[in-house]
Amino acid sequence: MAKKFPTIRIKSHFIYTVWEISHLLGCHKKTVIRWIRHQGLTADTSVKPWLIEGHELKAFIGARQSKARCKLALHHCYCFGCKSPREPDGKIADYTHQTTSSGQLIGLCPSCGSLMHKIVKRKDLESIRAKIEVTLQQAHPRIVSRDDPPSNVTFGDEAAPHGKAQHR
Repeated sequence: MAKKFPTIRIKSHFIYTVWEISHLLGCHKKTVIRWIRHQGLTADTSVKPWLIEGHELKAFIGARQSKARCKLALHHCYCFGCKSPREPDGKIADYTHQTTSSGQLIGLCPSCGSLMHKIVKRKDLESIRAKIEVTLQQAHPRIVSRDDPPSNVTFGDEAAPHGKAQHR
């Protein structure tokens, strides 16, 4: 998956070299050269070092990142194996509560069989259940305060000192 580069660091009115872009975005200079040669980043290659305008770089990275995003339907999960949104196999998924307002939807990909995960809001669960069959799973047990805490502490007349024993 493509790395998300911080476009806020790029100044539109600056002119950058390949080395400056690689330092600014935290990538290798060969990555920037590959963008220029094969992926359509416009640069002035008639002079050395190659010069790239800031607004061109910002538009290029913005287009790359928006191409990587996809809007999912409520009942779809994204499969990282197939790299596409899919409906769970057999229209069956499991839902596990994680917080008071959200939980995790888990289903199998119909193409490759890998697990697909999606965080969904609890209020959207009924509209998801209208499209696919959702089984509510028990949440993982957490440490909570109990009504009768275990009493494994013994209280004696003498308190044992912490650390090394002191001799008198």
